[in-house]
Amino acid sequence: MSDERTAARLRMALVERLRLTGSIRTEAVADAMSQVPREVFTPGVSSLERAYEDRVVVLSTDDRGLPDSTVSQPAMVALMLEQLAIRPGMRVLEIGTGSGYNAALLARLTGVEGEVVSIEVSADLAGAAARRLAGLGVHVDVRAGDGWEGVADRAPFDRIEATVGVPDLPPAWVAQLAPDGVLVAPMWLRPGLELAVAWERAADGTLTSVSVSRCGFLQLRGPHAGPGRTHALTGDLAVIGEDLPPAALDVLRVLLDHGAVDAGPVLGPVDMRLTGFALAEPRSVLFLGHPGDGLTWGLFDPERPALAVLMRDRILVYGDRDAAVDLYYGVAGAPVVNADRLRLEAVPVGTDFPHAPDAGGRAWTVEREHYRYRLTEM
Repeated sequence: MSDERTAARLRMALVERLRLTGSIRTEAVADAMSQVPREVFTPGVSSLERAYEDRVVVLSTDDRGLPDSTVSQPAMVALMLEQLAIRPGMRVLEIGTGSGYNAALLARLTGVEGEVVSIEVSADLAGAAARRLAGLGVHVDVRAGDGWEGVADRAPFDRIEATVGVPDLPPAWVAQLAPDGVLVAPMWLRPGLELAVAWERAADGTLTSVSVSRCGFLQLRGPHAGPGRTHALTGDLAVIGEDLPPAALDVLRVLLDHGAVDAGPVLGPVDMRLTGFALAEPRSVLFLGHPGDGLTWGLFDPERPALAVLMRDRILVYGDRDAAVDLYYGVAGAPVVNADRLRLEAVPVGTDFPHAPDAGGRAWTVEREHYRYRLTEM
């Protein structure tokens, strides 16, 4: 069997798998993913079969050897395309071109009468993506630049899609969205809580989610990336948390070096309550890596200083032992929250939400530099 026939067969098999899992729900997205050759946009993969696995492909790494650009997992690509609900003839802006794969899918969905503009912070990646797209005869206006600023000279856009995680909505994206447009972006809201949110703008200026799904993306790069919320500590250990300046990270390293005290068992099971805990507790942190005993969720207070972490069914505490009490009751009292059923609203900082949260639903507020976010349990 020729490579082209093998690739076509693998594409169809991938589409069918994504239909079964619910990532693909419409014929338009199924058609786009069955027509665009992913192998062209996954340089370095060892075989056609690997190109059509439902997994992330790393494009480039930073000076620490960590990925800084990827080809997203097909299931996540499909899910966000469904959130966008693109129709032929639309004008679409993509933030984060990467290899160009998603841009090719957007071009397929918008059709010959539509327009796709894609911006990539890495000039090398932008150039390579533009060549791949041109080689397939796919017309996309690929720009090298800071996606935070959008592309004002081609606005307004019917749809805007970010393929990188952001802790806040850039005002430029909102300003460049057409009145009836949809903006889909992966939002970093709390440690362990990243959501692909499809936003619509109401007449009063409030942005409201029309669909929400869990996701996982690399963070925005460039001059407007902000301080980030994932920080390297020591070796292969990293921590995700809110407001962790270098001085706080130094305190955290000292606490870890001094060792922990076993503060006793936690009231379990806790897994289903961790999203609720993170939403309610700004001091929540999440450790990534395999540091000896395997730290996971915790509560960090640099002022005490203190760190309490969950170790399987027990709490370990570093520093002020009262932090163990805070963690125990914080997790035990946290509600079970289904992130996919959250409703999000966003208003500019300094602005009140136009109405009270829905009666009966718990609500949490997260404030960033540009927008305030209210998450309501539906």
